[in-house]
Formats: sequence, C-alpha cells, structure tokens
Amino acid sequence: MAGKNAIGLDIGSSSIKIIQLREDRKGVHLQAFDMAMLPPEAVVDGALMNFTAIVEKIKELVAANRIRQRDVCVSVSGHSVIIKKISLPEMTSEELDESIQWEAEQYIPFDIKDVNVDVQIVNPKAGQGQMDVLLVAAKKDVIHDYVSVVAEAGLRTVCVDVDTFALQNMFELGYGFPPNETIALVNVGAAVININVIANGMTTFTRDISMGGGLLTAEIQKHLNVSYEEAEHYKTAGEGNITNSTIAREVQVLSEKVSQTLVTEIQRSLDFYAATTVNTDISRLYLSGGSAQIPPLIRLLERNLEVPVELVNPFKNIIIDPRKFDVDALQRMAPVAAVAVGQGLRKAGDNT
Repeated sequence: MAGKNAIGLDIGSSSIKIIQLREDRKGVHLQAFDMAMLPPEAVVDGALMNFTAIVEKIKELVAANRIRQRDVCVSVSGHSVIIKKISLPEMTSEELDESIQWEAEQYIPFDIKDVNVDVQIVNPKAGQGQMDVLLVAAKKDVIHDYVSVVAEAGLRTVCVDVDTFALQNMFELGYGFPPNETIALVNVGAAVININVIANGMTTFTRDISMGGGLLTAEIQKHLNVSYEEAEHYKTAGEGNITNSTIAREVQVLSEKVSQTLVTEIQRSLDFYAATTVNTDISRLYLSGGSAQIPPLIRLLERNLEVPVELVNPFKNIIIDPRKFDVDALQRMAPVAAVAVGQGLRKAGDNT
C-alpha cells in the first residue's frame, strides 16, 4: 500500500480519460474521473498524430478536476505492442532478466534495439523442467511519444502499462478472478479491440484487433451526411433517444451491420484461442470500452459466442462519495473508464 496512486491517463483514439484514486485501509476511493473528446485523427493506430490537441486536452482535464498529483500511468496497445506466452527452461527471476533480451529476439518481429521488453513468470512449474512466461515488447518510439505528451502537459510518466493488463487490474479489484474458470475481458474502443483471456487468474491469451466503434461513426457520417460529433452522438444514443424516426431506423441498421463485423472479428480470435488451448471453455465475457454501449453488440456477442456477456462496471468496489460525484452519470460512463481505472491502481515504481 506504500506510495500514492499514479494518475490514470487513458489516451484513446477518440477520447482521453483521466482518473485519480486513493487507497487507504477502508479501500479504494475515487478522487476524480473525467473525459474529453479528441478531434478526429488525433490518434491513429495507437500512434499520437496531433500532439498539440492531446496536450491541450490533458491540461484541461487536470485543471478542471483540480488534480495536483503529477505522477501518471499511461498504457499502450495495438501494432506497437507484442504479447506472447512462451515456454523457457526453469530459471530464477534474476536469470530470466539477464537472458530475456536474447530469448525475446526469437519471438519479436521488430529489431530488439527498437523495443522495451518485460517478462512475467505465469507458471514457474509448467512440467518437464519448463516454465511459462509472458513476454511483452513495446516499441520505444511509441512509448517516447506518450511520455513526451505527458511531459508537455506538465506531468511525469512513472509507469507505462499495456491496455490488456490495465483491464486485468481493474477486473481483479472489482470482481476478483473465479477459481477454475476461464473468462474473457473484451474492451471495445474506437479503433482497437483488446482481448484478454484469463484462466485461473492468469492471462492465457491476448490479442489487439485494429478496429472498433469508429467504424460505426464513419458509416453514420457517410450514410446520414452528418458531422463527426453528431455521428458519435447517434452511435450510442439507442433507438428511443433519437427524435427523428427515419434517422433512428437508419442508425439501427448500421449498428447491426457494424456490430456483426466486430463480433465476427472477436469470435475469430476466440476460436483461434480455443483451437490452440486445451480445456478452454470460456464461461463468461466481460465487455468494456466506449463502444461497448453500441446497442446490438451484447445481444450479437451472446448469440454468436453462446456465452453470457456482461457490461463491466469498473467502479464496482471503488468508494464513491455521492456529495462529490453524480453517481448516475458515473454509472453511464462506467464502461469507458475500464482501462483508466486499471492504470489508476498503479503506483510509482511498480513494474512496467
């Protein structure tokens, strides 16, 4: 419990989310949570394109929420991150740290000099003198860009996480991991879907899919000839909240079509996981992310995958003062906060 929690700063492709948590003996308290929309193309494929807009939004969020803490945890995903579960001969953590650069070279499609590498032993006794290790590599230039925008906004990066592991952190606090059970955490952002399959509390499969709810925004813009902002509003509004019935019907048709595309991609990844792993029945899928609230998504996921699907509440088990926060508004925004909550649970000096 030593040390202050870092500020969670989730820089997504359509919005930035910021969170401040405080831990004490009573539990985890919410100090601040807010989000700001980014202009289109500010972040493309996980790469930060419009530095000025991103820095301005971070400054606005920090000022509006009177955040004084300067230490920040960010996270990366997409093409710039490789996560692989590998088998290595049994060794100590120290021996692993010494040999990992050499071991990693065999598994990473980038030049080893261009990436930061981290490892985690997930099963020290996998049998026959082997152990299972999770290998994570992230491109240095992408990490450098994230650290730079944070510094330009007057803050300091103390931890660089990976979106899929931030989700896992968030889930562990709110729900705990059911023993002898396999669950899937699926975070549907605007441009990336993060998948993390967890068996017995351990990550067994991760994948980032380069598509998301931005597909629907683009379709609505094109078919209805409306602005990006209007399309974003229609995307998650739900049929009953759109006054023009013709537009409501059109949005519904587009939502079904795009949701089916997203579900097919999610299913393809989970089928691949099932084909390469024994005893793999996923008992439940937990959905989060800004695009998790596209109306037909949960229904189509349940129908296609034949597993129960639940919308995650990242604020579960977080103490929220109703005098400081509009609890109903927070619950409506909850799925968007999943990665940020996981980041906000980290502290300076945590392993990255």
